[in-house]
Amino acid sequence: MIVRLEGILLEKSPASAVVDCNGVGYFANISLTTSEQLPQVGQRAVLHTHLIVRDDAMELVGFATPAERDVFLLLVGIPGVGMRIALSILSAMSVSQLQEAIVANNLPVLQRIPGVGRKTAERLVLELREKIGAIAPARDGQVLPVLDEALRAMVVLGYNRQHAEKALRTAFDQCRAEGITPSVEQLVKLALRLVHNAA
Repeated sequence: MIVRLEGILLEKSPASAVVDCNGVGYFANISLTTSEQLPQVGQRAVLHTHLIVRDDAMELVGFATPAERDVFLLLVGIPGVGMRIALSILSAMSVSQLQEAIVANNLPVLQRIPGVGRKTAERLVLELREKIGAIAPARDGQVLPVLDEALRAMVVLGYNRQHAEKALRTAFDQCRAEGITPSVEQLVKLALRLVHNAA
């Protein structure tokens, strides 16, 4: 089982990446969220992976964080949710945003995801409400002010609010995946790095 790739990023698109590991190029399906977190082509990259083995093919799926991979595995374990729909879900929102939507039973938000209708949205809530919290804990009263303050700081620095919020949520998810509760300064520094890498 291939669970991690580390090497030079040879190709990158919104849906896939190719990583050269000691002369061997590995193609991985990825979400848009992961694509946005990868470095520029030619730089060193890390993907946490899951190998899907079928009778007619093997599909390698890559993720920027272990938390995203864990949620993907929960998603594909739901009847009617395959790799493509799972990646569509993870492309549409971060792990934390998905958790919030599921815990809040926010079906309209889930139904806005391409490929997710009302029945699938209801199934997501039913199947994941008790499981997803262990992967991406809900933001408590301490965390929300930290994100809000970090967002204000980036807006003051002249960054587009929407882009700043997206980078901050990604930064927050990365910290949580590493077991870190970040400070405002840590969030802003990581978010700025993500914005610059994407530029």
